[in-house]
Amino acid sequence: MAPHDFRRRLAAANARIQYGSDQRSAGADDKARAIADEAALRGRGGARQVADELGVSEKTVSQAIARARRAPTPAGCTLPADTLERLLAAELETLAPLPARQWKALAFLVRGTYIDISWIEQPGQLLAQEVEDAELEEALEPHALAQVCRGWSRVQTLAVLDACQRDDVTIFPTKE
Repeated sequence: MAPHDFRRRLAAANARIQYGSDQRSAGADDKARAIADEAALRGRGGARQVADELGVSEKTVSQAIARARRAPTPAGCTLPADTLERLLAAELETLAPLPARQWKALAFLVRGTYIDISWIEQPGQLLAQEVEDAELEEALEPHALAQVCRGWSRVQTLAVLDACQRDDVTIFPTKE
């Protein structure tokens, strides 16, 4: 493994860890705001009612309310949590059908390929190069498959990569 590849992979791993930490913190802020909002909605004694309903102490609810006051305001700052998944699913619906054997070959190829942040710029081109470099049997029509990959939009290709990495080829449109 080349040193630059190691550093790039390490940076990508650290970015993913940081993203996870940021998401966990944002989730805790959301939870605190939900508790604080519900306690306020219930009025006097609301914190006690929420604590009883959740099976936690009033101190835990008070801490959540305090966290909600300190938390940054999310209004307009972020998209809903499932936006990426919904976008990728919508993009998969726009793909032209391919034979199931080509989808399976593509998924196998993707799972064996190191995909990092550099794929964001030209994922279709990079995937096409992987298809051309792979020793796929001629019945899979690798040249035609590479051309299809080049024709996908950036988001379509990322949706395909995501599904292939999860080995979820059943969601692809097929033709026989």
